[in-house]
Amino acid sequence: MNISRSVKKWSLLFVVSTVLITACNSWLPNKGTIILDMRDKVQHHVTSQDLPKYYKLGDSEQELQKFETFCREEIRVSQLDGSEEIVFENVKHGIHGQVEFKKCSDRINRIYQY
Repeated sequence: MNISRSVKKWSLLFVVSTVLITACNSWLPNKGTIILDMRDKVQHHVTSQDLPKYYKLGDSEQELQKFETFCREEIRVSQLDGSEEIVFENVKHGIHGQVEFKKCSDRINRIYQY
């Protein structure tokens, strides 16, 4: 009896702590900004502001890959709502602009300048 009661308590404690950690993590603010400047067709530039100490900023190709990985869901939404089409039309017509992604899974804001 005591063993089953103890197992139930630990299981409940584990579930509650997992939910709390996940919920608290979603309340944390984003940490820093990465700007990926793709306006120059020959040389792309990466700049950053207020990144956490653990984040190692890569070159433009590495940061583009991270952007595609960590912002996958937000990119998918932009494809569905048509905003990605606007970017492609602007690029095709030589119009510069920028798109900001705030919901990336690694909690870092990313600005894509085109």
